Amino acid sequence: MTGAAASASDGRQSGIRAASGQTERAHAAPVVWLSPLARGRLVFVAVAAAMIVAGGFVAAVNGASSFAHGSWLAAYLVLVGGVSQLLLGVGSLALPEPTESIALTRAQLGLWNAGTLAVAGGVLADLFGVVLGGSALIVGALACFARGGGPVREPRPTAVLAYRFLIVVLVISVVVGGVLSRTGPAG
Repeated sequence: MTGAAASASDGRQSGIRAASGQTERAHAAPVVWLSPLARGRLVFVAVAAAMIVAGGFVAAVNGASSFAHGSWLAAYLVLVGGVSQLLLGVGSLALPEPTESIALTRAQLGLWNAGTLAVAGGVLADLFGVVLGGSALIVGALACFARGGGPVREPRPTAVLAYRFLIVVLVISVVVGGVLSRTGPAG
């Protein structure tokens, strides 16, 4: 057995002993069950889940004591903050050659969530400039997601095309939503 193989074997054994309740410290890295790409996407899952829960909370509060834009805010948090973020963030796992980097993932996550919160705050405060700025951040995030989608190649070109189609639909939704926020609920 080579030195690297012996070290890996010792690390697995130490990890197994530590997992079974023995106090010996493992010297090797712990066993990793997820790929680096999948581990990086767990943050998207966590933030999307938090947005969905927040949307449910807003719906409950709005149901008990209705407030301006309450139903809209609940739906927005669930659909944009939660479901769309989940599809974009975790959707890259289905792509054949996604472009990944820590900087790109941070840009996607940061721009999407900052934009989502800015749009929500701008609508609630009736500040169109904030809605417009948040919308620009979301479009920037969508550009980062498009960059992260990777090239359209075999074996699954339709997966990349579907991912890009989702991005185009969301860009159109951002524009339509911005226009609708300017007109107000009464039109």
